[in-house]
Amino acid sequence: MSITSFPLDSKGNPFLKPTFWLGKQEYGKIVGEINLIYYAQYADNLICAHASFGMDGFVYVYWFENHGFNDYNFFWRVRDNH
Repeated sequence: MSITSFPLDSKGNPFLKPTFWLGKQEYGKIVGEINLIYYAQYADNLICAHASFGMDGFVYVYWFENHGFNDYNFFWRVRDNH
């Protein structure tokens, strides 16, 4: 896969990983949660993990690339069984 087939951030820079697509509702919920705590928890990190309840009621860890506030590429979602 060439670098041009990877998703781009809001400035046109490519993310490093292919996108794991979330549904519209789930995406909005998770991005909203991340935005609320962005500067306290994620601002200085390129790769981040955010734990939250998914739309199905199970807890997931959402892994994402961080290119700045509200500029995220979700690349993995794993169910948290703890």
